[in-house]
Amino acid sequence: MKRLANLDILRGFALCGIILINIMQLVHYNMDRTPLDEGILQFLYFAVEQRFYVIFAFLFGVGFHIFMSRAEARGDRPRLRFTRRLLILLVIGMIHHYFQPGEALLVYAILGFFLIPFYRVKPWVSLLMALFIIGISVGWLGIAQLEALGMFFLGKWAGQIGLFAEPGRYRKGLRITQIAALVLIWPLHLAGNRILDQFGLVDISSMLSGLPVSVFYVTTLILLLRHPRIERLLTPLGNLGRMALTNYVSQTAVILLLSYLLQWPSQVHITVLMITALFILIIQMILSNWWLSRFAMGPIEYIWRLGTYGQKP
Repeated sequence: MKRLANLDILRGFALCGIILINIMQLVHYNMDRTPLDEGILQFLYFAVEQRFYVIFAFLFGVGFHIFMSRAEARGDRPRLRFTRRLLILLVIGMIHHYFQPGEALLVYAILGFFLIPFYRVKPWVSLLMALFIIGISVGWLGIAQLEALGMFFLGKWAGQIGLFAEPGRYRKGLRITQIAALVLIWPLHLAGNRILDQFGLVDISSMLSGLPVSVFYVTTLILLLRHPRIERLLTPLGNLGRMALTNYVSQTAVILLLSYLLQWPSQVHITVLMITALFILIIQMILSNWWLSRFAMGPIEYIWRLGTYGQKP
């Protein structure tokens, strides 16, 4: 089956944002912040924090639909295969969680089981479930895991209607959604700040202000990637995304190793962490391009597939 390049590029894009937050969670940085540190923190709060995990969750839902539909088309047992796929991800997530508590893989593996019973529901049902779950989480409960589940269903809906397979078909709807999200970014950012100041609801504030930013990022990229020249230009990002699981886990390993060797805890500044994250991403893009020129998938993706099907890819 042909890979969807726009999905790989979006995964790579999501990884670029995730590492900027993860590196600050993994390393206790110097609290005596410089003006540049403060500026970076403000940028991260506005444009990055809680924005890219949402995209990753959305793409997980898209991947669920693609995996299940292709397995069914082969005459395979899609529910069994996806259950095995989740169990392998659960093991990987548990190992990764030991080194980075609060990481996404373990949560995604658990929440993924809630998708299986709803595989055959109509697209409109998937969309309604997504909006209902996201609405409850963002507007009331403020539970990030619940928001992720809502994004799973939203991604499933996007996969069902062929949003990534035929983006040109939805160009007008994507453009309207993009503009609406752009218009809402600043008002919802102010609303999030007000909720934080008055009620101290950090999660609800972050979700409310972050959701339109995530939607704007995704719709903008999908529209841009309709042009083959831009898609070719972003090939390194696509290679990063094709090995998303390997790169996500290896980011943690590299950050922890550098922190230990350079004695970063409580000493390193946020600016240095951001520069380091950018260098890691550049190196990963180069290595991903080299690896995929020789192999069909990343090493952890190979293990994941091997565990899912019980035979070598």
